[in-house]
Amino acid sequence: MYRLTWIALLSCVGQFAPLVESRVAAADAADQDAEAPAAQPRPTETPKASFHLMSSEREALFRKCLPLVDDAPIAELLADPRLVLYSDSEMPKAYQFWDGAFPGVHSTSYNISANGGEPFGNGNREFPWAAPAGTHRAQRVTSFRFFRLPQGDDGRVLPVVWYRKRLSGDNSLGYAWTFPVGTYFGEVLLLKGPSGLDYTFEVRVRRRAEGYWQVDAFRPFPTAAGLAARIKELRPDWQDRPQLLALCDHLDGPRKLPVLSLADRQPGQRVFQQAMGVDELPPVGDDRLVEELLTGTPFRSALGETWRDDDGGGQTCAPTTLASFHVVPVNYDAGFIAVDNASCMRCHATANTSVREFNSGRDWYGRVRGSDGIFSFHPFSLDSISDNGYARPVRMRRELERAGLLEAFDSARHPSSVYQTLLNSRE
Repeated sequence: MYRLTWIALLSCVGQFAPLVESRVAAADAADQDAEAPAAQPRPTETPKASFHLMSSEREALFRKCLPLVDDAPIAELLADPRLVLYSDSEMPKAYQFWDGAFPGVHSTSYNISANGGEPFGNGNREFPWAAPAGTHRAQRVTSFRFFRLPQGDDGRVLPVVWYRKRLSGDNSLGYAWTFPVGTYFGEVLLLKGPSGLDYTFEVRVRRRAEGYWQVDAFRPFPTAAGLAARIKELRPDWQDRPQLLALCDHLDGPRKLPVLSLADRQPGQRVFQQAMGVDELPPVGDDRLVEELLTGTPFRSALGETWRDDDGGGQTCAPTTLASFHVVPVNYDAGFIAVDNASCMRCHATANTSVREFNSGRDWYGRVRGSDGIFSFHPFSLDSISDNGYARPVRMRRELERAGLLEAFDSARHPSSVYQTLLNSRE
């Protein structure tokens, strides 16, 4: 749950991302996760990965959604065949519950609460944990993720390590895991156009450093000025088109941004609360131009950027819109979230934390999903995840172990210089 309220104030290398068509199953659509897109063929073949969670055909379709970026290290990352792609189909959302009856690993979609007034039974289906940041109200948005583990001096992959851990209030030991320094995780956000095609509009990347995650987000237009300039470049007659003229005037001119506050409603500990200006973009009025803007523009880093500043000292970090097809989705709330380490960790620091910390009076259970600051990854075998409330034996995912990507922690083999505690985590 979240609250959105008014505050009263006195005054590279690669090819352009192709168009991709998604066929989203109803269950996955509810979880905002992209099914395998049916994409137009590319002239180059997708490189073969040494390990993948998807079939090679399915992975090739998702890789076609990775955009051109103007950052050389990130361009190399996105082109790397060692990149492991996954969606909720390959890595279903799951959380741990160790402080009551039916302990184990549970699907986020099943409500284990016997209280008829409790809507979800766990915190993973509501703001700020349910959806990629800024998309909890957005429409027609899907996503998928990726990771790449680093290699040691001998060329071998450094694995994710798991271990047993008891949290405050737990009746038994649960599980936690740590990613080696140098690990990359990423998230690709797509919006569906009027023709049913999906378009990448943002790629979020984080790299595990010593004690923290370095974050970045790549967008075709990190600033309002960039969008205005690109529109004028692609449509030289923009002044003769009423909707483009209105949009460019909106982007170019000084503007007083209305201010909103976005906050969760947890009474114990509030996870997210931010006041920020809101820039609602008028429609483009040209669907073909929107396609060109999203697929023909190199994505740039938005780290530390503001979308625009107003003449009264206000600012916002990203635009939003009510137009059905634009460079961002309808009701996009990323304007409240600065692209920097501290801002992103407000929510990511709660991974593997008991929901009782945030509201002890509700009949909800278990932990926020994930560990070590990453929500989307877990090491559990899929048959360990209960979808009916009854506990199942917990096993690690064998294909990750066989590939050398997952190991039980051993201090003799996993040094603290590589496997470090996340300094600002609540876990």
